[in-house]
Amino acid sequence: MSSNMQAMKQMRPALVSLTQQQARRRCFKLYRNCIRSIPHLIQHYNLSYNMSDMRNRFRSNFVEFEEVTEKNQLDRLAFIGETELFDAMSLLKTRSHVVNYFDTQPANTKPVSESEKLLNNFFE
Repeated sequence: MSSNMQAMKQMRPALVSLTQQQARRRCFKLYRNCIRSIPHLIQHYNLSYNMSDMRNRFRSNFVEFEEVTEKNQLDRLAFIGETELFDAMSLLKTRSHVVNYFDTQPANTKPVSESEKLLNNFFE
């Protein structure tokens, strides 16, 4: 059985974690499922991204919320991530949805070039 089908079978309906450790494990499982789904996403959405670029994009989203420690917030974030991944794996999203996800930069990145810095300062 291919790894993408295994990843889909491991997804579960919305759960409420009993402890904070259980919620953290659920988030780690979501991260692993995201990484395992990359080949499926590339193949079915005909994406021209490297696996490492896609992996870094997934990682940046998880690093963005690494300071969240409350059980309820972790459950909420995991549920949102699981439903988004399930929709993408089930081909319920269009190619443009997936491309927009990987094209947008995380909020905390800095401008790449001097001209980009100049434009950002000009419009502020």
